[in-house]
Amino acid sequence: MVMKKSLTMYDRDEKGILIPQEAALEVDEKDLKNYPELKDQTVKVIPMTRGEIKKLFGLRGTKDDDVPDTTKDEDGELIKKYCKEPTYVDEEIPFIKPVTCRSIVNTIFRESGIIIDKEGKKSIKDTDEFGKNCPDSGETKKKEN
Repeated sequence: MVMKKSLTMYDRDEKGILIPQEAALEVDEKDLKNYPELKDQTVKVIPMTRGEIKKLFGLRGTKDDDVPDTTKDEDGELIKKYCKEPTYVDEEIPFIKPVTCRSIVNTIFRESGIIIDKEGKKSIKDTDEFGKNCPDSGETKKKEN
């Protein structure tokens, strides 16, 4: 069966803007012990594009890229731009609880194809949602040549 194009693309509205998707809040196991109320919570987010990920982290777009930690200011900007429900304004960002901030950012990363392992190290998925970090895609070979 031939795959339908609609399965390969993120949903967009009539203006071409990404439609926020509901996603399970990515809460660290340690945080769940102290904040059990975050269990089973969801947020609506839009994924970061490959270009935005590469710009933010200075990545080459290969499967061996490691993603450095972001700063508190960068986290706030990520939340404002990619978290669509709940929404936050500039004045509220400094008052978001650290556990919530961390969880929302990790959810945005996960939905954008960035994996966070148990030690907190972030890396790009071998087969990310953007389909260009696949080992067999030829994308990395094109850039190396």
